Amino acid sequence: MLVDHHGGDENGTRHCIVGDMYRKYLPLFKLAGPVSVLDLGANGGGFPMMLKLEGIDVARLVSVEMNPLTALRLRVNLNTNLGFSAVAINAAVCNLPEGSEIPLKPSRGSTGESMFQNQASTAAASVVVPTTTIQSLIDRFFQTGLVDLCKIDIEGAEYEVFDSITEDVLSRIRFLIIEFHDPSRTPVVLEKLSDNGFAEITFEKDRKTGEKTEVRVFRGPAA
Repeated sequence: MLVDHHGGDENGTRHCIVGDMYRKYLPLFKLAGPVSVLDLGANGGGFPMMLKLEGIDVARLVSVEMNPLTALRLRVNLNTNLGFSAVAINAAVCNLPEGSEIPLKPSRGSTGESMFQNQASTAAASVVVPTTTIQSLIDRFFQTGLVDLCKIDIEGAEYEVFDSITEDVLSRIRFLIIEFHDPSRTPVVLEKLSDNGFAEITFEKDRKTGEKTEVRVFRGPAA
């Protein structure tokens, strides 16, 4: 496994594998048999590697990471530990049209990198990263099948994603794990999920991960 200690991997990749941030929610899911996973904000791949260590058979995996260097480490880690059928994509997940591009400040990576805070001026040194959407990812990689488990940790872009996500897309997701980063904007997302048949299955005591961040888990109508 590749880990860059100057790129935040010890807090992202490593913490996902050895910590309890996501592992504690696994008993809430019905994940019998091979599962399909969509991991948005994947860092170095700690989340799916944790699933494998817990004995969950991941048959289809698509992991998306915004930082280009972190995405390279992600690809190596997934191919080494989960096989070459695992897909690693370097892109920023947002509500911009598929194929748009955003300039980012060059960085070795960080668990707190955001497409908003890390955007660069076109006049400054920058790296260009393509954008993608949940709609495009599901249509391309999961076709007509369901996504058993979708993890979203995209440092504030989750609100824009849910502004534009459609009922059809949500109906194809069984379970959602979302890290929220702005308490003032979270209620709108919660209302949209509820309107589309999702029920939260986490308790308040299990949500907080930081002063303003929290993880919530939802069961969809397809579960």
